[in-house]
Amino acid sequence: MFEGWQDYFLLVGSAAAALIGLLFVVVTLTAGRERSTLELGQRFYMSPIVADLAAILVLSGAAMMPHLHPTPFGWFIAAAGLVGFIADMRIAQGIGRLSIPGENMLFDRSWYGLVPALVSLLIGGAGVSVLLRIGWAPFALAVALMVLLLVCVHNAWDLVTYIAPQAGQPPTQKLEEKE
Repeated sequence: MFEGWQDYFLLVGSAAAALIGLLFVVVTLTAGRERSTLELGQRFYMSPIVADLAAILVLSGAAMMPHLHPTPFGWFIAAAGLVGFIADMRIAQGIGRLSIPGENMLFDRSWYGLVPALVSLLIGGAGVSVLLRIGWAPFALAVALMVLLLVCVHNAWDLVTYIAPQAGQPPTQKLEEKE
């Protein structure tokens, strides 16, 4: 079913892997920051990006497997979409409980939680289309993974442009989770 798509999934998976590596470089920009701020920031901002990029990498790699049988792969894609949806909704909920003075939390909640959750639903739908052996199933998965990759690029850029100016300066904002 995925014959002819190997180059596409190789490209998307490689891009996700490279971005994961670059995010580890971003982590070095947080050296010397307050530990509680870093832990909340990692949980609600960094970890979801890495998890989504890892999902892209794993799904792209799996799509390139030779002699791939559609039924187990379809279930795998659908499960990944469901797990992603639940995780991303929990991120949106967690960001909604954060208090960062002067920050637009609706923007963060949308881009780091709700938008990835919607894309995860698309991935789950792609899994169902694989299970039903619909001809456009590879295209559905390809589009969903590309959209998720672009959302991750957006979120990584947003995170870096937020962290980089603060590197080397004393912390002025503290992340706090509302009760």
